[in-house]
Amino acid sequence: MKHKVILLIVLISSHIYSQNIDLNIGKVTSKKYYEEIGFEFIKDKIIIPVSIEGKEYKFILDTGAPNIISNEINNLISPELIQTIPVSDASGKKENLKVVSVKKLMLGNIEFINTATLVYDLNSNPIFKCFGIDGFIGSNMLRKSIIQIDSKKKILTITDSQKKLSLNKKESIKIKLIGNQSSPYIWINLKGLDNGKENVLIDTGMDGLYDVSKRNYQIFKEKEIFNVTGKSKGASSLSLFGDVPVNEHYELLLPSLKLVDTEFENVVTHTTNDNNSRIGAELLEYGIMTIDFKHKRFYFKSNSRKINLNDFGFGFTRTLKDEKLIIGFVWDQELKSKLSYGDEIIEINGKPVNICNLITKNIINKNDKTLKMKIKPKKGELFEISINKKTIANSGSK
Repeated sequence: MKHKVILLIVLISSHIYSQNIDLNIGKVTSKKYYEEIGFEFIKDKIIIPVSIEGKEYKFILDTGAPNIISNEINNLISPELIQTIPVSDASGKKENLKVVSVKKLMLGNIEFINTATLVYDLNSNPIFKCFGIDGFIGSNMLRKSIIQIDSKKKILTITDSQKKLSLNKKESIKIKLIGNQSSPYIWINLKGLDNGKENVLIDTGMDGLYDVSKRNYQIFKEKEIFNVTGKSKGASSLSLFGDVPVNEHYELLLPSLKLVDTEFENVVTHTTNDNNSRIGAELLEYGIMTIDFKHKRFYFKSNSRKINLNDFGFGFTRTLKDEKLIIGFVWDQELKSKLSYGDEIIEINGKPVNICNLITKNIINKNDKTLKMKIKPKKGELFEISINKKTIANSGSK
């Protein structure tokens, strides 16, 4: 059979999006700068120290978003108001947010001035509240810089000169900066029985390796690229503005994903409500990422040229609702008779559920083969369940 190729170009929306104002405002005052900044890498979140008006804060590095500060910082520094605009998050939910001009923000000794920044009540979202963060460093502020992220050393390097970094052009591809916040997009290659290419957002604020948007999958499913391994009605994790709507989504097995010159085999992913597919911060577990916004190149120095993931998890996903941990999607057909969307998870592996511990710590490790839970169903009495992890060999996938 001759493999067919399908191309998919995505040119709209991102993790946080507004079409009403250009957020590419502000500049770097420093020249010929180079700074190495230590960071915390917690559950695929890159948390870096940021200084505003002499006070240090904790920000998430998120290339899928613009700059954001908390209400508390906004009230403290009283920045100039630019405009109030409607903003959409990854799930499509909208809120009106202030856009302000932050007069000065420091990353190490690098000074960024008059940066367009959204203001949001981060404490209203339990995920951000548990991480104790004060804001986001987004792509609009980084659009004239080069950033290199080394998760093994936990070092973020920021510079304006390629010569100050050890870069190999053979380990790179072009970036396209899209939209009003300079969101970085690259092409990846997908392969099943057929081949495909997809334009994806590099989103360092996203958990996981690769999410495929449901909209994109509807195009790809005309070809034999993905294998459907599960279908379920439920909800995924929280977006910026809270709960996401209940929808039907798919669990998919992608035999091969090639990014730059690294091939990931047996990639398990799920469709999302976002308009775009995304590459997330899990990529950092497999090598060093460099995003050269200034010259529009993406570099990935991989630990290995071929990586077999082969991990279906436990056949369901978890999410938060009303500050409770609940069942999100149930992919495994046998589990559907036991678990349903909205069932509350009371206990995991003998320990009562603590939301912040679950969000910020590895309560369930990748090496765990069995998961024991105590469940409070929407109807009925408490029960306990033990679930074995699935792999390609025992998933029934072809």
